[in-house]
Amino acid sequence: MRIIVAPDRDALAHHVADCVQRLVCQSKPASLGIATGATMEGPLSELVHRHQAGALSLADTDVYLLDEYLGLNPGDPHTFANTVRRRLVQATDLSPDSVHAPNPHNPDLDAECADYEKRVRGARIELQLLGIGTNGHIAFNEPGSSFSSTTRVVQLSKQTRDDNAGAFTHGIRVPASAITQGIATILTAAELLLVACGQSKARSVARALEGPVTRSLPASALRLHHNATVVLDPQAAALLTPDHRQPQQAIHETGKDTHE
Repeated sequence: MRIIVAPDRDALAHHVADCVQRLVCQSKPASLGIATGATMEGPLSELVHRHQAGALSLADTDVYLLDEYLGLNPGDPHTFANTVRRRLVQATDLSPDSVHAPNPHNPDLDAECADYEKRVRGARIELQLLGIGTNGHIAFNEPGSSFSSTTRVVQLSKQTRDDNAGAFTHGIRVPASAITQGIATILTAAELLLVACGQSKARSVARALEGPVTRSLPASALRLHHNATVVLDPQAAALLTPDHRQPQQAIHETGKDTHE
């Protein structure tokens, strides 16, 4: 596993966008897995900026979402599918038909989970972007999730709902359940890129990267993958051992990672 500490969030966003741009330039069509939390706002904005500058096209890209809330109306702006449509489809040349997500309105959720699992595995995700929760979850795989878990309906912890409340309009409650890709599903991607920003993520990052590999810390499963990279800002890296929290000078100087 590679650990990269960017000197600031702008450099972090540039590095993540570099990884996505490299994929979409080399692979047509590209198969990209995407996370939609607050951590990804900077990287997604950088992708939009590059598209608007004429440097990036997403026309030959298929995007697969990690998860989706249950209980929200189809038009609700808080759904992850609508978030991606708003942030990428409306701002770039990514086709609406190229955004793939589980359908939380299917009356047979077990069948929906099985179908989305099949679609994700069939897509052979080339690059999967990930965030990490303050309790160490990835996607909505809460602590205790099996490393062999697949796409399923899960109950969200109070900590996760509290953490996500800031993304919801005042007075709207965070749903208590969701459909999520499982840990085993996520690990089928050819490359994993975990991104974390801010002091609130420092403890879960340090535990996931330097503690035991355990179901009680789902993000630690990434250490079992053959091609995983973690990109952090200094605040998220603050509790790592000194060797791991040294910023990468090449990112600092150019906004790009040249250590490859």
